[in-house]
Amino acid sequence: MKRTSEASITLQVDERTFSENLTKIAKQTNQFDSYILFESNGQTVNGKSILGLSSFMTPSRSVILRAVGEDSKEAVEEIKKLLLT
Repeated sequence: MKRTSEASITLQVDERTFSENLTKIAKQTNQFDSYILFESNGQTVNGKSILGLSSFMTPSRSVILRAVGEDSKEAVEEIKKLLLT
């Protein structure tokens, strides 16, 4: 059975550096083997897709960050740190 980890967070995305933040998020998520998802209001996007993230990310949006795979716990913790800074 694959490991699953998740966290509920409110995104802290700075509007002035929005595209730079998307690149950082995609780069960070792609460092993990786990499948990474962001979910909010019935919408789910692949956390490794810049296009998906750009249509999904907005400042102060409450989301569920979910990772499925062997490194899911580490993925959620590291991505959570990035999103909350």
